[in-house]
Formats: sequence, C-alpha cells, structure tokens
Amino acid sequence: MKKIFGVLAASAMLALTSASAFAQSGPAGEWTLAMSTPQGTTNVALSLKVTGDKVTGEMNSPMGPVAVAGTAAGNDVNVTADISVQGMALTFVIGGKVDGNTMAGTVKVGDFGEFPFTGTRAGAAAAAAPAAAAAGTTAGAAITDLNGKWDIKIVIAGMGEMPAVAVMKQAGEKLTGTISGPAGEMAFAGTVVGKTVKFDFEADTPQGKLPVSMTGDIGATSVSGKASIAGMGEADWTATRAAN
Repeated sequence: MKKIFGVLAASAMLALTSASAFAQSGPAGEWTLAMSTPQGTTNVALSLKVTGDKVTGEMNSPMGPVAVAGTAAGNDVNVTADISVQGMALTFVIGGKVDGNTMAGTVKVGDFGEFPFTGTRAGAAAAAAPAAAAAGTTAGAAITDLNGKWDIKIVIAGMGEMPAVAVMKQAGEKLTGTISGPAGEMAFAGTVVGKTVKFDFEADTPQGKLPVSMTGDIGATSVSGKASIAGMGEADWTATRAAN
C-alpha cells in the first residue's frame, strides 16, 4: 500500500483556471483534493463537468489523465475512477459535498480503505494571490520582512507534494521559528542575508531524526529554493505568506 500512495502522492496540481470557473458554486470545475492517508497527505487533481445530474471529467496522475464518471445532486457529487498501479487494478470512489470553493468528503481506494479529503477549487488559490502580495510585499521588489505565517509546499520527485506551515521570526539576519507538517512541529534556525534565506531543522521519523536544510531566494511574492533532505537528496520548495 505504501508504494501505491507513493505513486498517488506525485499527482499533478491543476494550476490554471478561468474567472468563470472560480465563480461556480457546484462541483463543476477544477479541483485540488488533499487526501489524508497513513502515509501523509496526498494531493489529487480533479476536473469535473456536470450535465444535468451526470458528472464526467478527469483525475490526473503520473500515469496520465484517468477518466471519472458519476452523478451530482445539488452540491453533492459522487464519481469513480479506475486506475492501474504496478499491474494492480484499483477503483477510486470519491464522494464529496461542495461549499462554495471548498469540498470535503471521502475517497475509497479499492480494498485499502476509505480516507477523508478536503478540496479547493483551483481558482481560489489564484484569487488569494493579491491578498498575499499585499501583506509585506511591494510589487516588483523583494520581500523585506519574513515575520509571520507562511504556507510551504515541498515537492519530492517521485513522491509528490508535502504541505507545511512555518511561523518565522526575523531579527536582522537572524531567522528562527517553527515548521509544522506531517512529521509534527519542529523548531528551526537560520539566516537571512540579502535575498538569500537558509534554515535547518530535524524531522522526527520512525527511523530517527532526519536533518533537513532549506535554502531559497526571496522574491516579490514568494520564497523558493531547494531542500536538502539527508539520505533522500534534494526537493524543491516554495513559500507564500499565509492569508491569516
């Protein structure tokens, strides 16, 4: 099962959507679903089209798009998708309820169990960008103050995206704070020199402490760079200021 979720964790995020899609209130549109599994959070990209009470669309995975089909009643939606993982046929049953630009429900993965998920309509993230830019950011100029709460996405090749939240405290070139993710909350310490940020922490794992070193470049609306994970190589990461 761990291999299966490792494949699913690499699902592509749908990033682009139109203003009309953002305005939709039902299940139609493009979604990013965050599914909670024993291996952590897995992101699945889902595109839905509703005609009457019939639903069609696609679920994206590293193996390409997989068709989904099902039914909708008001803000309730139920779809299924058949996927093959390492020669094993699995049926995904996704049942959710839409509330504006969010969705919540469960995903049944073959005989491996049922897992809760939360979803965000793709346009909601794009609409939040101006608010994030207004918090401590000048258009066209690098962020000068890292104090506050940040949403971080760490992308590990072949394993997918791991979300985290960091609370940063900057005092001149000194940076301290905490980072919270699937491994819990961990304290970090580092530096901010010009437009370069660097901090280190240790993640608690069943195999013991896992040192992580993160370096990044500070841009106008985000911080992005590389995370060096002991024994696992490098991963890409991006941080944007949290809305609250």
